[in-house]
Amino acid sequence: MRKNRPERNLKPRYAVLGDGITEQWYLYHLKYWKTYKYKISPSLFADVGIEKAECIIDGLLADGYDQVTYLTDYDTIVSQGKRNAFEKLIREYGSKDEVLICESMPAIELWFLLHFTYTTREFPNCTQVERQLKRYLPEYEKRKSFLEKKDWFEEMVKGETYAIERAGRLLQQLVEGGVGTHFPFSKLPDALREFDRQKGD
Repeated sequence: MRKNRPERNLKPRYAVLGDGITEQWYLYHLKYWKTYKYKISPSLFADVGIEKAECIIDGLLADGYDQVTYLTDYDTIVSQGKRNAFEKLIREYGSKDEVLICESMPAIELWFLLHFTYTTREFPNCTQVERQLKRYLPEYEKRKSFLEKKDWFEEMVKGETYAIERAGRLLQQLVEGGVGTHFPFSKLPDALREFDRQKGD
C-alpha cells in the first residue's frame, strides 16, 4: 500500500540579510514590533559584504525562499572602490521581484537619524552621521550590548512616518541631480513596503 506523504508546506518564506549587527538588531526589533514574517538569522549578518551577498542571496532562493531583502551601507561601497561590484549586483537582481536591495548613504544610521530630523548634510562616513544621531540617542553605539536592547528602537520608531517622508524627499533630490558624492539617502522605505506586502500573503 502506498504511504501518504505529508503535505508540502506552501507558506511563503522570506529572508533578510545585511552587512552587520546594526542591521541585524534593527530588523529583529522591527519584526516583533510590526509582526513581520521574514526570517532573521545572525549568520545572515556576519561580515556579508558585496562579494558574499550574491552567493548568499542565490543560496536562499535555491533553498526555496520567495523573497530576499538585503540592506547595505553605501559609504563602504564607495570607500572600498566597490561601485562596479555593486552595480553588477543591481543589474543581476534589479528586475527580479524576489530580491530587493536597499542601500543607505552613508549607512543605516542615516535612516535612523531621519526618524528625528531632516538633513541634506553630506556625511563622508558612518562615524560622522553617528555623531548627529547621538544628539537624539545619546547612548547609541554599534555594540550588541546596546543594540539588543529595545529601548532605543522604541524611542526612534515613533518617528517612522516622518523618516519615510524625509527619505522620499532626499531620494527625489538625488534623482534630480546636482548633489555631492556623499549626498545622504536611504532606500529603507522600500524594504518597509515589501515587509508590509508580505504580511498580506
